[in-house]
Amino acid sequence: MLLPTVPNSPLASTEGEMAMGRVELRKNIQLDFVENGALDPALAVYDDDYQNSQAHSPQFIADMAAVLETLKKRFPRNSRLVEVGCGKGDFLEMVVRDGHFDAVGFDTTYQGRNERVQKRYLTDADRLQADIVVLRHVLEHIHRPHLFLRTLQRVCGKAAIYIEVPAYDWILENQAFFDITYEHVNYFSRKALLNLFDGNVLADGLLFGGQYRFIIAGLDHLSSAFAEAYESGPWDALDFEQLFPQLTAKISEVDRAASRAQKVYVWGAATKGCMFLVHCARRNTLIDRIAFAVDVNPGK
Repeated sequence: MLLPTVPNSPLASTEGEMAMGRVELRKNIQLDFVENGALDPALAVYDDDYQNSQAHSPQFIADMAAVLETLKKRFPRNSRLVEVGCGKGDFLEMVVRDGHFDAVGFDTTYQGRNERVQKRYLTDADRLQADIVVLRHVLEHIHRPHLFLRTLQRVCGKAAIYIEVPAYDWILENQAFFDITYEHVNYFSRKALLNLFDGNVLADGLLFGGQYRFIIAGLDHLSSAFAEAYESGPWDALDFEQLFPQLTAKISEVDRAASRAQKVYVWGAATKGCMFLVHCARRNTLIDRIAFAVDVNPGK
């Protein structure tokens, strides 16, 4: 299956060509961990065109505020917070305004002027003082996530880490086929997320109506067993159509409901809306009547 490599990077014009990448899902049985086995990391480019800001949505703002309160309850005032992959800086700005944490961020797609954000990736050469490292919707984008966490361990020492990712169980239970994307390399069940650590899990749970899963643990308790199981397997190939047997019926239902409409409008042009349209196009259903998509993010 070919999917757009970075659906959150809108094209500058209708004449532009969206890069496509192959998706072949596979599951590590021991880890209960799913990834795109056909990934080419060079195809997913995160730059100024990447528009992933959620700060225009009251629901997402409330979700970010809930995360901040969770962290404030566990870490004392003036703790050092490092957000890796802070995007456009929405959550970091909220943290800074709140004043509880001494916070800094890193992201290559950042476009603001906040001196607390560095527009770059972290490297093995970095050494940072941190009490809590925050990864909000970052780890699902990173191939071999256990190796990336080892890098963070070398950079930030014995800091705690907060990881938030889409909940794979919720995706399957709700037949949310539009949540499978090329840029999301990894998919974590609760077991898979817990398997990243060999202990010292301070908290784990669900957010945003069950759509997101989080964990708070110690970077000094990363599990070596995850890497061993990742390399040794076994891996089972997953069939996308079998994972989402309701996909065709759901799109056909929308098509029937809109059968008398000359124009159809999609409410929301973030990843979910874009991927819904991709699957309409793959089936040549409804797509010819789409006028445009509506999104509250002006970057779209």
